Amino acid sequence: MPRWPADSRERLATAALDLFTEHGYGAVTIDQIADRAGVTARTFFRQFQDKEEVLFADDDLLLPALLETIAEPSGPVDAGTLMERALVALAERMQPAHDLLRRRQAIIDTDVALSGRELAKQARWEAAISSALTARGFRADDASLLAAIGFAVFRRQLHAWIADASADPTPLDERIRAALPSLRTILDATTAR
Repeated sequence: MPRWPADSRERLATAALDLFTEHGYGAVTIDQIADRAGVTARTFFRQFQDKEEVLFADDDLLLPALLETIAEPSGPVDAGTLMERALVALAERMQPAHDLLRRRQAIIDTDVALSGRELAKQARWEAAISSALTARGFRADDASLLAAIGFAVFRRQLHAWIADASADPTPLDERIRAALPSLRTILDATTAR
């Protein structure tokens, strides 16, 4: 039998998010998070590397799913189709967490160190996606550019979706599907003045 509750990770994440929302990220200690979750600080460190990681740990579960979608053996596929398939699959996994992601982003936006950690994690994702595209058969330069473009499109739509506080926001996967054709239009029709 474990010495700490089986659901301690989830309880810690919920407690942290609640406390960060109530008091601000910088004002909350690990001891306070552990106490709110009904566990010890030692249990906290069994689950998370540090206080920041509470906000980013689930991201590590999403990246492998995205990379698996890119690697799926489906024969030859053009970049646009593969990008749509991968980004929509990621959006569908994130869709149920709309309110949680909105709360999390509000906390990240209040702290420069958290924003930096978010950007660093995104850079690692972009590199991993580029490698997956190269393994899929795209030239390395093209894979890098595709990863950057895909990430930019996804990030823009994700932030618009998170900011949408309406009762029934347009689903993230629909936003992604609508944004990809507009990217081609922008590339083909936009000129500098």
